[in-house]
Amino acid sequence: MTRRILSFLVILMFIASVNVFAQNAQELRIGSFANANMGQGQEFWYRITPTEAGMLTVETSSSIDTYLEAYDANGNYLTENDDGGEGNNARIDIAVRPNTTYLFKLRGYSSGVTGQFRIFASMRPLPAMTPLNVGSFQNAQLGRGDEHWYSITANQVGLLVVETTGNIDTFMELYNESFELLNSNDDGGEGNNARIEVTTRVGQVFYYKVRGYSSSTVGPYRVMASYRQLPAPISLPFGSFQTGHFNGGEEYWYSVRANRRGRIVVETSSGIDTFLEAYNDTYEFIASDDDGGEGLNARIVINAEANRTYIFKLRGYSSSTIGPFRVFASME
Repeated sequence: MTRRILSFLVILMFIASVNVFAQNAQELRIGSFANANMGQGQEFWYRITPTEAGMLTVETSSSIDTYLEAYDANGNYLTENDDGGEGNNARIDIAVRPNTTYLFKLRGYSSGVTGQFRIFASMRPLPAMTPLNVGSFQNAQLGRGDEHWYSITANQVGLLVVETTGNIDTFMELYNESFELLNSNDDGGEGNNARIEVTTRVGQVFYYKVRGYSSSTVGPYRVMASYRQLPAPISLPFGSFQTGHFNGGEEYWYSVRANRRGRIVVETSSGIDTFLEAYNDTYEFIASDDDGGEGLNARIVINAEANRTYIFKLRGYSSSTIGPFRVFASME
């Protein structure tokens, strides 16, 4: 059986498993909690339907290492977390809409994790925003468990870059004006700093949440916003490949044109840790991948429309990634 068929079957099995377990998800009310005992390899599904807009927090309290994933009511992935709570506990914070159901999958960090846990849900009002102007920066101090929110109103068409600098490990999430999660990033900047790029139209409003990678992350940081020109991508025809070399911090952009409806696969082949992002022809973010290929190689599969161009950004997993790579495209 080919790798493509296997990958397709894995995706179908994953979607099916989400739907099956989500249908039997236990209701978890705001302000309440549930206790349970986790067996080896066991997972638990919970559903929450807020009655008002706000910030929903779902977290565990236990002595075991828990892992949380969040989905919408259709099983579409939203976000995930490992140690965002106290110790090895998981914690997810998402902006939610009223009368909308959200699903949460809880498991152990590894299949061997066992023990008792408590999971609970809480709400708080939507956050107050600190305006961040393009070309400027804000200095801030993260305390234990803090999160800081920033708002930017785009004043031009281009590629908006928001990033942190400092000696602490920051994590950033990007939301649109409806508080829908668009993207997130851990170490896309220098060292352990976060960095997110998004294409903009004049007047668009974006919200950025900055927190520590874990609840124990504390210290000063700087967040800044800037524009750069949209890149001119290199054409990557199906069945061909391009080679390159990372010397630390470089990025390569490629364009792939679909001549029919189908699934575009773009992947790397190398001995280094690569990271891929996919965009449509107006540079709107579609998906990203770290280690979906062989070893530490990146691999992205997207559904493509006929006669449309898609853009792929390739970088090293961190700014210190160095070494040669090959990237190639195919159509299923």
